Amino acid sequence: MTVERILPPHRAALIIPMDHGLTMGNIPGLKDPAALLERLIAAGVDGTLLSPGLAARLGGRCRAGHMSVTLTLDYQLWGDRPGTLEHISDVFPVCSVARAKALGADAVKLLMPYGLGRKVTREVLSLAGQVAEDARTFALPLVLEPLWMGNPLDASAHDDVIVHGSRVAVELGTDILKIPAIGEDALKEVLTWGVPTVFLGGAKQDDPAALYARIRRGIELGARGVVVGRNVWQSPDMMEAIAALRGALTASATG
Repeated sequence: MTVERILPPHRAALIIPMDHGLTMGNIPGLKDPAALLERLIAAGVDGTLLSPGLAARLGGRCRAGHMSVTLTLDYQLWGDRPGTLEHISDVFPVCSVARAKALGADAVKLLMPYGLGRKVTREVLSLAGQVAEDARTFALPLVLEPLWMGNPLDASAHDDVIVHGSRVAVELGTDILKIPAIGEDALKEVLTWGVPTVFLGGAKQDDPAALYARIRRGIELGARGVVVGRNVWQSPDMMEAIAALRGALTASATG
């Protein structure tokens, strides 16, 4: 098992996820996944995240286009109306690691949301533990994504949650950490453990320059790449956004 298919050893990885439709439905920017994938391949993107259904349909094209596929295994129940994001009340698997392997995935991924009540936290940690065991059996790297999804926290408290949630993920056996923006001191704590770490882009931002600056600094400190979806394929100029991200990653690596 190796993470080098997802995170190239000599440069920072640019990963553009396409798995949002699993929980968000037919959202802008993702209404034609096959066409979007062709544009990402043409731009030289390193990898993507896919749901099981899209992996079955598009995984072969990813491999032909030299893009890695990380398969999202879980579903967050936001409500009983598709496309409506209310409040996560349940988390459960929709794909096994065995199926991910059969689909040709290069890695598997789970969200680890905190702040949604002890029932959800218990379900998330139980699922993560089982998936970590299965990932070892099938020799697939595991990506865990600790997020705070409760009431808003100040920056210091949020950093504390992500550091501790990341440490839980490491203790469970994650091979790659996927984390949101945190302060430099907090990031240095996380990077101390030697687990490859990537940043997520999150919701579409009004100030993409701030996102690029945060990415640049994170890579300078030792992060291994970025996972940015909505801030790319919901951008007014997707190729320009990809070029800006690549520039931030390259400037960080060489500067």
